[in-house]
Amino acid sequence: MALAGSFAAQSKGGRPKLDNIKLVVGDANPDISQTIKGALASRGIRGVTTCVGSQRLYDTLDAEIVDMLVYDYDMLGADFVEVMQRIRRKALGKNPFVIIIATVKDSAVETVRRLISAGVDDLIRKPISIDRLFESIGTFVHNRKPFVVSYDYVGPTRRLARRPNEPPNELIQVPNTLRSRAVDGYSDAELQRVVDTAVRTLDNKQLESCGIEIDILSHRVVEAYGVSGGTHEDEQDVRGSLHRLQVVGEDLRKRARGTPSERVADLATMLIALTQRILQAEPGMATVEVQLLDRLGSAIRRALSVERNSIEVMKDIAETIASFTRKH
Repeated sequence: MALAGSFAAQSKGGRPKLDNIKLVVGDANPDISQTIKGALASRGIRGVTTCVGSQRLYDTLDAEIVDMLVYDYDMLGADFVEVMQRIRRKALGKNPFVIIIATVKDSAVETVRRLISAGVDDLIRKPISIDRLFESIGTFVHNRKPFVVSYDYVGPTRRLARRPNEPPNELIQVPNTLRSRAVDGYSDAELQRVVDTAVRTLDNKQLESCGIEIDILSHRVVEAYGVSGGTHEDEQDVRGSLHRLQVVGEDLRKRARGTPSERVADLATMLIALTQRILQAEPGMATVEVQLLDRLGSAIRRALSVERNSIEVMKDIAETIASFTRKH
């Protein structure tokens, strides 16, 4: 019962309320899930739901705020990274900040790399040790890493420290609902308010990440487009960046609709049209469109950054739109 002791040392009201914790266990073998559930119950954690299939997982995450997910890496197979990132982006479930522990048969480099890209908090080798699981629970009640948000990844940062000259808002502090329930005694309504507030920050960061990705890709196209002596591989790189721009532009358009950044959705539509024109043009014959693409990428990034309410940014966007209208 060492874990309960470590909880109690941190709890404002004495012993932690372990029975308040909402935990999901998923394993293809129902006997293993039930064994883990029984072991958790014997130590005071009774709010455990077991899943032997992905649909049961989705339904459970959608039904309530789950504090911790202990899930077998092999159950989702090739979809593991995609599903975990859907959780992190709140495309699935009510709590994108749920602590995720993956259970794995092996810890090969490629497996660990996929787990990192999935945004998990911890991994435990199978057969799972209950003592190891409780150690992990105690660790996360005490400390939770902040999240990093990029276009390709949302989840706990893997950095040991902030990089030199890194903007202080690069990382975001996220709710630790495990601690909130077990130690601070938050009600479901209080947890919902905390998560909803943090989700708004997460949504804004994801919009910003779209702008950053678009700006980077636009500059990449400008630097490589129509370069004298360029190879076939260079041309393919440009086309690859343009196709990627279409994907990110479509993602931004969907995300921005119905938000305070609604006007950016129109810019995303224009971005998609520009990339299509460049792709359809003969090699080297879309110089004007490429230069406009560069301006448009910069304008989108600024419109989604801390300058999103700047009059100058709005003016720049209006001029970009006017320029496009005159020339096309």
